[in-house]
Amino acid sequence: MAGGVDRIRWWFAFGVAVLAASNAVQAAHETAPASAVRVSPLTLPPRSRVLVFAPHPDDETIALGGFLSRLARQRTPLRVVFVTNGDGYPDAVKEDLDVARPTEADYRRFGRLRQREATNALARLAVAKRDVRFLGFPDGGIAELWQSHWLRSKPYVSPYTNDDEPPYPDSVHPDLHYVGQNLTQAIVDLIREFQPTVVVMPHPYDTHADHAHTSFFVTEAMSELIASGGLRPKPMVLTYLVHYPSWPASRPPTFDRIVPLREIQDTSWVETQLAPGELSAKRAALAEYETQLTVMRGYLRKFVVRNELFGTVDPGVLARIASIH
Repeated sequence: MAGGVDRIRWWFAFGVAVLAASNAVQAAHETAPASAVRVSPLTLPPRSRVLVFAPHPDDETIALGGFLSRLARQRTPLRVVFVTNGDGYPDAVKEDLDVARPTEADYRRFGRLRQREATNALARLAVAKRDVRFLGFPDGGIAELWQSHWLRSKPYVSPYTNDDEPPYPDSVHPDLHYVGQNLTQAIVDLIREFQPTVVVMPHPYDTHADHAHTSFFVTEAMSELIASGGLRPKPMVLTYLVHYPSWPASRPPTFDRIVPLREIQDTSWVETQLAPGELSAKRAALAEYETQLTVMRGYLRKFVVRNELFGTVDPGVLARIASIH
């Protein structure tokens, strides 16, 4: 683990950079057309094995549901990992469970419901249940594990479920306490077992803390495995963006494609064009997320367009993330 002072300095610089990039979107969006950003077709390595990490149920569908449908139907070895069950969403819990003041039991019940929705959504994409994993780590707490609850001597307690370990018996490791070291180890184990040639994770500049820090934990785990020789060859790393100002960005007059924002730094972009059947499968998968459509229908449907976009992040950025712990 890096020294405390160095870690604080790095976090300050990283936070300033992300904030500056976010603020730049609003100032420059009108004068920096997204069409100026070069986008290449996505090409996967031969005999790919694809491992996808999603912070919450629904992220995998809105960001890459069409791509998952293609991989599954091509019988590409595939695994989808949910870091949290998305149980810490008070507005959705109140709306979907019709409770004014949610209890700990309500949040756990909501987490089980979102897990069922995820399994059903992936089935719509032809992803088999055996290829899905749930870690059950704390929704809204992934940044805390990275920043303040790294050591096993200091577990994090979810303010929603009041648990310090996954409350879902079918989680991969239901007995792991909520600390950064344990989440890293769980991800290391999954990567070592599956041996992916392609890893798909959130973009580290995503403005949702769970998303950004999921990418940090995956980066940390891959760095450990590569350094120890436990992951060969080094996989292709693709990132996806869900939360960012003016995102998802689309281009007139049809508004039927997502295009990259030039203000998102340190990133080159590739895309997949979705066939009609893939787009239909993505739409059907999204419909399974009734708990989310209740509160975010308009936003989520903005992602159901003719393409999906992936970013390749500057390796130097990922190396700096991996050096924190």
